Amino acid sequence: MSATTSSGASHAGEHEPDHEQGHAPGDGHGHPSHCENCNAPLQGHYCHVCGQSVVNPIRHAGHALEEVFESFWHLDGRIFRTLRDLLSPGRVAKNYIAGHRVRYVAPLRLFVIVSVLTFFVAQFTVHFDESKSEGFEVIDLQGTTVRMGNRQKQIKKANSVAEVESLRLQTVKELEIARAAIPASARGAIDKSIEGVHRQADLRIEILRGEQSLDESDIAEGKAEGAREAAEALLPPNGIAAAKTLAEVEQRRDALIAPLKTQRATTPAGSKPRDKIDREIAKTNAEAGCRIAALQVKHATVSQGAPPRPLDAQRYGDTDCDDGSPLSFNGRAWDAKTNPLTVSWWPQFANDWLNRQVGRGEINFKRASKEPWLYIHSLIAAVPSALFLMVPIFALLLKLTYLGSGRGYLEHLVVALYSHVYLCLSILAMFVLVLLGNAISPHWSGFAWISGLGISALWIWMPIYLLLMEKRVYGNGWLPTLVRYVVIGTLYFVLLSFVVLALAVAALVRM
Repeated sequence: MSATTSSGASHAGEHEPDHEQGHAPGDGHGHPSHCENCNAPLQGHYCHVCGQSVVNPIRHAGHALEEVFESFWHLDGRIFRTLRDLLSPGRVAKNYIAGHRVRYVAPLRLFVIVSVLTFFVAQFTVHFDESKSEGFEVIDLQGTTVRMGNRQKQIKKANSVAEVESLRLQTVKELEIARAAIPASARGAIDKSIEGVHRQADLRIEILRGEQSLDESDIAEGKAEGAREAAEALLPPNGIAAAKTLAEVEQRRDALIAPLKTQRATTPAGSKPRDKIDREIAKTNAEAGCRIAALQVKHATVSQGAPPRPLDAQRYGDTDCDDGSPLSFNGRAWDAKTNPLTVSWWPQFANDWLNRQVGRGEINFKRASKEPWLYIHSLIAAVPSALFLMVPIFALLLKLTYLGSGRGYLEHLVVALYSHVYLCLSILAMFVLVLLGNAISPHWSGFAWISGLGISALWIWMPIYLLLMEKRVYGNGWLPTLVRYVVIGTLYFVLLSFVVLALAVAALVRM
């Protein structure tokens, strides 16, 4: 008898059950009397042979929805009990390790859901106003082009008084030319821009004075040198940026490149003078391309009666040429073919892959400087992947610092998972407070203070929570716990810094 039962159970999922027999008489589509999978008599909510539930989700929308959520959250009270007990540092991890597992959601399942949810909400919380981004304000009035965004950024990063003064004079001169080309009633915005340039340049010079211990004579000498550089750099009337037609751009481009090509022919390949000439030719071609794109945008605006759509403007080409110095290696501009980045002990296919990533990163870096929100969202989207990497590392640090405790690595992994779940929940709470603040503060200014206080409290409580959790789970005295906590925290922070750096680079390449 027992052999027959065992054989029937082992093949329960292979036989086609008699569905008519599976329902109690007269109950229609109510609860069946026999399992619909293996036809075994039912004695409860689940089949004692194959484990299938008595509830059929395809016969009731409510059951179907419950099954979807249950697959993620186990909506039988465990998710709420787990979240409640997580508020007490270490309670969930300690109980789960002690064998009380049925009352809690499994740590890996909970970590996956919470981390994805947290950084999904972050996409809506961390944002830039795209219409007010610190991109590149381009003023083009009657052939005069002023790229305010780049010039202001260059002034902020200038490393000498001469560089600051040169950028100041160039920008102000171009603004003054643009100012003279428009009616007096429309000059107020340009006047404010000129004042802003002077203010920013003076501030940068004062910062350099303190950083480099400059006296008045040093500053005067730097300003004089900057004035000379500005005089040489200011665009002559026959410069490419002053061209008003496509034919004029090509004519001026060819006139500038012709002597450079002559010099290049007589300069040894690989020498610094040759590299300098190559950079000048590339710069001239890029400037011509940008001017052609700007002229096309201007023509489209006039002919269509409105600025072109962003997609059309993108097809015309980049109108901004002030993209700073190109990426360089070995004192020369990077190029995947002529001057690639090479790791000597890597195989060729790996170096080819590396240079493809460098190329994508160089392109995306300029794109991110104009549209930083794209990079930020790419970075946020990559954070869950970084957390998946850091959790097992954190567990390994716990294992190493608690050698001799008798605990296996998987027990430390449970502690690591639940601690990261709490951190994610804290960050999620911060994001929710930010969202509520954005919605409520315009109507009630006091909520901004409440939101800020809540976020500060969460930041302060998180490290305290982790210390209390470690003390409760491992049960050591305060001194050894504190020493281990500091060691783990320091090592984790160092490793996290490397991961964040790698994450930032990866997000730039993949955006």
